[in-house]
Amino acid sequence: MKYGLIVHIKTQNIGDDIQEYAMEKFLPHLDYLIDREHLDSFYTVAGEKVAALLGGWHLWKAINWPPSPFLKCLPISFHLTNGAYRTITLTDYGEEWLKNIAPIGCRDEGTAISLISRGVAAYFSGCFTLTIKPFNDVEPHGKIVLADVPKEVVDFIKTRTKKEIVLVSHDYKSPSMPKEVVDFAEIHDTKEIILTSHYPEIRDESYPKNFYKGNWSYRRAFTEGLLRFYQGASLVVTNRLHASLPCLALGTPVLMVNSEQVLLNDHRISSYLPYLNHTTPENLLSGKYAFNFDAPRANSRGH
Repeated sequence: MKYGLIVHIKTQNIGDDIQEYAMEKFLPHLDYLIDREHLDSFYTVAGEKVAALLGGWHLWKAINWPPSPFLKCLPISFHLTNGAYRTITLTDYGEEWLKNIAPIGCRDEGTAISLISRGVAAYFSGCFTLTIKPFNDVEPHGKIVLADVPKEVVDFIKTRTKKEIVLVSHDYKSPSMPKEVVDFAEIHDTKEIILTSHYPEIRDESYPKNFYKGNWSYRRAFTEGLLRFYQGASLVVTNRLHASLPCLALGTPVLMVNSEQVLLNDHRISSYLPYLNHTTPENLLSGKYAFNFDAPRANSRGH
C-alpha cells in the first residue's frame, strides 16, 4: 500500500504544519504529498490508490470536493468551519461521499454536531497534535514564549516576570521565530524528494511570499524545531490552537488568551477549554484572572 500525507502546501500558518507533522507519525512510510486544497485532482500514474488520513481544516474550496477516487481516506480529526460554501459542498454528492466513509472522526464537537444533523455518522475524535510525544533530548531553556498574543498582553506579562520572554508568530507572512528553531531546521532538513499531487496547470491563487523553503522535509524539520522550543519553555502563552494543544501533549504549561467570543463560540477552541488554562485579555489585564507567570500552574491531564 502507498501512503500519502495531506498537506496545506500554500499555508500561511505553521499550525497546519504542526498538525500534519503529527499525522505523518501514524504512517508506515510516506510516498506522496497531497495538496489539501486540490484533493479532487490527485492521481497516480500507475493507477494505484493511496491511503491518507483525512485530518485538518477542509472545504475552503467547495468546488474541489470530494476527494479523488485515487485516495483511500481515513477520516480522523476532520474539521469543517461555518460558511455558505460548506452548505453548498455538502449538498448531494459531497455529503454522500462523507456518508460512504463514515463514521467521521471530528477535531471538534461543532463539526461532529453539524455532520450528525445531516445524517452523517460522526464522533469527536480530538486533534492529532495531542498525540505528539515529548522529545527525550530537550534541555529546558526556561524562557516564557508568547505566541501571537496582543501587544498589550505582551507588555503586561513583561511587568509580571523577570524571566526572558521570546515572541513567536505562527503566521508565515510575518514570521517571528527564535534562532534555535531556524538553525534546527537548517541542520535537520533531509532534503528528500517526495512525489506530490498532480495539480491543475492553472492555479486558483499564487504562492504567498513565505519565509520557509517550501519543501516538506524542511517544513517538517522546522516544525520539530519549534515543538522542541515549546517543550523547553517554562510557559507558553498563546491564542493559537496549534500552540496550545501541542503544549498539552509535550507537558509544557500553557495559557490560552483569547476573546470571549472565540472561547465560547468557536468550537475549534471551546472543545478543548476543559483541558486548558484560559482567559480573556480583558480579565488578565484587569486582574480578574490571576496567574503566576514565574510559577505557572500545571496543565490539566484530562486530554
